[in-house]
Amino acid sequence: MLRSCSWLLVVMVTVAFVAGCGGQKLPPGARPTKKVTVTVLYKGAPVEGAAVTFVNQDGDPAPANGRTDKAGKAIMKTYVEGDGAVLGMHKVLVSKSEAVGGQAVDVDSPKYDPNAPPPTIKYLLPQKYSNLGNGLTAEVKDGPNDFTFDLKD
Repeated sequence: MLRSCSWLLVVMVTVAFVAGCGGQKLPPGARPTKKVTVTVLYKGAPVEGAAVTFVNQDGDPAPANGRTDKAGKAIMKTYVEGDGAVLGMHKVLVSKSEAVGGQAVDVDSPKYDPNAPPPTIKYLLPQKYSNLGNGLTAEVKDGPNDFTFDLKD
């Protein structure tokens, strides 16, 4: 009898653990998503480190975001890693920039100088692609959602 109770306890603890760790909790009102992969090219070459954002045109306040790897590919995330984007039409933003010159803005640093100029932003992709009116769109549907954006000047 003790042995069967121990076995039952192990099963119950395992089920509780798996149920608790089986997935990340979605926010209330989260809409269903579909997996989305994006490839960003600039003049035909893959772009590493570009930020990609899908803004849903159906009024969903949760955008999907991703960052490209060495191959120019990003896996989009809306609520949890790799979940993709909500169904529907999206405007797509793509940006990559770096801070140049000036002083880093770490006000807690002992080297911080409030009179020093801040860094300037150098856009590594044309700035127009970081605006909603850039003309890039994607429709997320049931099934595969693989998009390629070959950006030009």
